[in-house]
Parts: sequence; C-alpha cells; structure tokens
Amino acid sequence: MPSANPAMRKTCTAQGFTLVELMLAALLGCLLCGVVFQLLFAEARQGGALAESLQLKQWQRRTLELVKSDLERGSSWQIDPDPAGSWPCGLAGRQPKLAITPTDGSASVVYSLGPAPSAIWRGDVLMRCGPAFDLQGGIRSGSRYQNRVVLDGVDRFELIQPPGLPVLQMQLEQRTRRGARVSSRGVG
Repeated sequence: MPSANPAMRKTCTAQGFTLVELMLAALLGCLLCGVVFQLLFAEARQGGALAESLQLKQWQRRTLELVKSDLERGSSWQIDPDPAGSWPCGLAGRQPKLAITPTDGSASVVYSLGPAPSAIWRGDVLMRCGPAFDLQGGIRSGSRYQNRVVLDGVDRFELIQPPGLPVLQMQLEQRTRRGARVSSRGVG
C-alpha cells in the first residue's frame, strides 16, 4: 500500500554535477590555462628581444659618439686605409676602416674591424687603437696607444664621405641572438 505521507516519499532531484560534466570543465580549464601561459611566454620572449635590441642600439650610439669625438679632435681622416701601413697598434688580421690624424700631430687613431682578440667576444669586433682615456672621459695626456674592443658582434661598419662635405656618415649594424638586424647611423 502506498504511503500517503509526503515526508516519507523519496524524490529524485539532481544535486551537484555528473562526472562527465566535471571532466569537461577540467578539460576546458586546462585548455584555457595553456592558452594563457602560451600568450604570457610569447610576450616574455618578445619583451626579451626588444630589450636586447634596445641594448644593442644604446651600445651602437655610444660607439658612434666615440668615433665622432675622435673625429672632432682630428685634422683629417682616411676611410679604408692601407692595411700594410705603419699603425701604432697591431691589426692582427683586422681590416682598418678609419684612420684619424689628431690635430696635435700624434699618431693616427685607427678603427679596425675583424676577428676578436679572444673568445670572450661575440663575432667580429670593432677596435680602437688610440690613446687611453682618463676618468673624466678625456684623452689622458702622455698615454700610450692601446688597442681596445669598442663593440663586438659587428656585422657592418660603413663609412661614407659625401663629396664636397667635411663630414663622415657612419653606420653600424649588428644582429640579435634571434637574428634580427639592429643598426644605427651617425654623422661626424
């Protein structure tokens, strides 16, 4: 005999989620997390590449400023001088790109491009053979000429003398570790 008391009757009402629904929710959550992490990692890689490019650009500008300051102290310059010339520092297989004759009549300041003097440098290097600097950034009087790496990983150091103008157009080019080209131009 059926019970007439409604409190005694069991009703089947759905409470909670089924196992299939929980598995689908977990799968969608994992997929969403994977997409978000991929976007974050891509952003971090892009930020790292941008930071590297900006660092190279800053080093290139500083290098061009150094060349420009040597040009300002010079009375004349020669682009792509003879490698067999008598230079104050050894070139060690590097190609001289610029020789600047100082106004005081001392030996030429030479910028050369080629193989690095040691394995700590990345790729070809731009080297400066010239007098040493003091702590304030000026030329130390009476100092001996030194061959120093100015910039490493240099793909190109191009110098152009526009006809009839007493200026020198300069361009430096390097590559990032990912292969992107970074270049800077200057006039001295």
